[in-house]
Amino acid sequence: MTVENILTIDLEDWFHICGVEKFIPEASWPDMESRVTANTFKILDILSHKKVQATFFVLGFVAERHPDLIEEIEKAGHEIATHGYSHRQVYTMTPDMFRQDLIKAVSIITQITGQPVKGYRAPEWSIRDDSLWALDILRQEGFEYDSSMTPLPIIGNQNYSRIPHRLTLDEGRLWEFPPMVGSTPLVNLPLGGGWGLRVFPYNLIRSTIRELNRQSQPAVIFLHPREFDRNNPRIRLPFVKRFVLDARVERTEKRLGRLLNDFNFTSVSNVLKKKNLH
Repeated sequence: MTVENILTIDLEDWFHICGVEKFIPEASWPDMESRVTANTFKILDILSHKKVQATFFVLGFVAERHPDLIEEIEKAGHEIATHGYSHRQVYTMTPDMFRQDLIKAVSIITQITGQPVKGYRAPEWSIRDDSLWALDILRQEGFEYDSSMTPLPIIGNQNYSRIPHRLTLDEGRLWEFPPMVGSTPLVNLPLGGGWGLRVFPYNLIRSTIRELNRQSQPAVIFLHPREFDRNNPRIRLPFVKRFVLDARVERTEKRLGRLLNDFNFTSVSNVLKKKNLH
């Protein structure tokens, strides 16, 4: 049986970057040029052409300013999940701040779609050892799944599971969908999205997906609208941040096209439905 992999989009604008408050303070966001709509339509066109449904983890800030865009995404048959409201790393918030951020985002999205929000992804995969309390809050707020725990060093934990699994929490059970990583003897590699998907050899990415599929496991791939834009505004940022944002962005569209040709993809909720796991 062919394994359906999972395609996800973190729906945020070009200036939603963690850890750069000094360069792009949150208070300046409303005055920034928004480029999210045009870039998202590039993605929607590609997915429509390939007849692929994806999960869009929508930032509440973006939904509030571009409700028509969220309606278009839903109309195209994609799943609307949330990326929180303010694009803050979870471990920088208190539990109450996190809950309020979550509730605000969900309220904005449900007013637009009229549908419940089942899934969450934290900015910068920031549910990790020092913020695991967020998982219980997600469960309390009625979420069915999370996609915030990455099996990578520094931003996550190399020992986290590399495949979808069900967490047993004080508040019940919650599915976790980690992003795809490649395994080496020294360190896991970020092959599933962002700069890793653009920079590492395509053959390595393809073989990693094939290996997961041989184990009947889906690969979770993630993309951002800004990665489809070669003309993102220039702003002074630390070298590492600039690399993460800009390295080989000219490859994004071609990489996505190759992935959609080589593998089957769908949304998180479709995978849960088909396996009767929700």
